[in-house]
Amino acid sequence: MTKQLILLSLIFSLWLALAACTPTPEIAATIPVTRLTASSTPLPSALTNTAPGETATLPPADIQAMLTAFIMEPTPEPPRVTLSIEDMLATITAKPPLTPEPIRRPTPTFTPSPTFTQIPGPVWPILFAGGPCEAGYSICGDDAVHEWGWYQIYSDGSGLRPVSQLNIHPEIQIQSIRFSPDGAKMAYWAWSEQGYRLFLADLNNSNPLELVTTPFEQADWMRGFDFMPGTDCLVIWWSDIQRATEFETVSVEQVCPDQTESQVIGVFELPYRSGYYLLSPQGDAFLALNRDRNHNWHIYLQELEAVSPPLLLFTFEDELDNLAVWRWRPDGQSIEFILNTYDALADGHYDTLPDDQTTFTHYAMSRDGQNVETSLILQDAPFGLCCDWSPDGREIVFTLGNRPPEVTGIYIFNLEDATWRQILQGFYDVRPPIWSPDLP
Repeated sequence: MTKQLILLSLIFSLWLALAACTPTPEIAATIPVTRLTASSTPLPSALTNTAPGETATLPPADIQAMLTAFIMEPTPEPPRVTLSIEDMLATITAKPPLTPEPIRRPTPTFTPSPTFTQIPGPVWPILFAGGPCEAGYSICGDDAVHEWGWYQIYSDGSGLRPVSQLNIHPEIQIQSIRFSPDGAKMAYWAWSEQGYRLFLADLNNSNPLELVTTPFEQADWMRGFDFMPGTDCLVIWWSDIQRATEFETVSVEQVCPDQTESQVIGVFELPYRSGYYLLSPQGDAFLALNRDRNHNWHIYLQELEAVSPPLLLFTFEDELDNLAVWRWRPDGQSIEFILNTYDALADGHYDTLPDDQTTFTHYAMSRDGQNVETSLILQDAPFGLCCDWSPDGREIVFTLGNRPPEVTGIYIFNLEDATWRQILQGFYDVRPPIWSPDLP
């Protein structure tokens, strides 16, 4: 009996050994216990009963069920929270402000200041928006001006002062200003949290009247505005310039303070991408400054009461030419402008090169384009010329920026003797200077 038990025991041990050496079938798989803990599907008992460190063998059905549950079971999304603008602003203001490390800058070597120059002839006030260049910057540009506002200065460099009625509020920033021909009213286009808004006001800016409100996404449609001569009404140019292909459609409207609805004066089709308009002194026509896809400039005249296409007055086909200052003469029968011709060009920044070698040429032409007079004013100027013509036609106010702070500022160019003078040093303009009435 003992021999038989021993023999049976040997046979059973041999059978166990053979079973252990048998290869695992291809349909089986070994999966570590910790791989599927992300799933909420209960684990098979073969895994839960496996001791730590050991490997469990699962049949194909269990493997398929577990993979399906692991892949198909959706991950719960975090709950969505809807915040109003007020809640968002409150959240932002509740956060502690970030205090950056102080930047070490050198001691300033100059003080921004006006430069008074006794000049013959009338002295005119000039309005501009900008701010003083901060110390420590070798070049005065956008980065060097962190606080700006509206200022007025006279063309001889005297009387620099802030214009408090235009520095309304940080959340309402004036973008551009036009003054009525009699100097009693002003209109301004301003950015606000509600969109872009067009206001009509007196020079004190007391009780401004909002005439137009435009959503942010439509702000580029408004391409310009001006006073209709002899009235408090405004003329507005609306353009589909953002969608224009070969032509743009320009709608000219008139808005008045005593009318609830605007009046469409005319709808015109102009060649591709004008975007700069200038109303005649009589209010019967406007100029359109156009630049085509090849960067060539064109000046068109459009009669407001006519159905005829615009009249091409002038074309200059040179991408190194730039027209940045133009005007109607007071009689409304002729125009004049300055053409800047550059011998060098870098990155398209006409006014930032110290050695542009610019030539100024004066053009005057009749309203019908038949009579044109040209005269060379200056060669080898180190900058281009902008921005606005003086009321008497003798001078042009312009700015220089992105230069050393002592060079950056406001200048006056005299057309009679082709000279310029700096009237304000160390101020970078955020809005170009314009001649203006004497503001209160």
